[in-house]
Amino acid sequence: MGPTEVRVMLTEQQIRDRVKEMGASIAQRHEDDVPIFIALLNGGIVFLSDLVRAYGGDHQIDFLKVSRYDPTRREPTAVRVIHDIQSDIKGRSVVVVEGVRARGTKIQYVERFLRLHEPKNIEYCALIEPEDAQKSVPLNESGFRIDKEFVVGYGLDFEEHYRNLPFVGALTTNGPSLSQPKEA
Repeated sequence: MGPTEVRVMLTEQQIRDRVKEMGASIAQRHEDDVPIFIALLNGGIVFLSDLVRAYGGDHQIDFLKVSRYDPTRREPTAVRVIHDIQSDIKGRSVVVVEGVRARGTKIQYVERFLRLHEPKNIEYCALIEPEDAQKSVPLNESGFRIDKEFVVGYGLDFEEHYRNLPFVGALTTNGPSLSQPKEA
């Protein structure tokens, strides 16, 4: 990869304001409930932290990490669980927290995998929704819609770099073109 530059797309304040709105919206739907927020690792962890604070109600958190066996395959069966949830979600409300909404079939796998655990319901919440994001599993909450730019920061990475940035930025390079971040 050649020299890189990060152009700020979403400031800390924009993110903070939108996450607060999203947390309030989720809280309205779960007034009499104790949902389990499940962050899709690794990109959803920073968003999860701020979202549950904005949510403010009683809740639990858990984590799920899935990965492709072979990233060139586009079949849902080419996915494996790297880190399984630890909570019993049977009969519970689940809020799946994604840093970036996946473009491929991985989110379909997550949906089927979680449904096997028989939750009462599943909602999906992503901070970033690319214009070509996976639509077969609907988002209940979407923070920001973006074009086809490769974004980093606020937990999102490029080859495990840039997660610590307090904003979301578009990553550009003088080397080969970048595609959207991995679905992690």
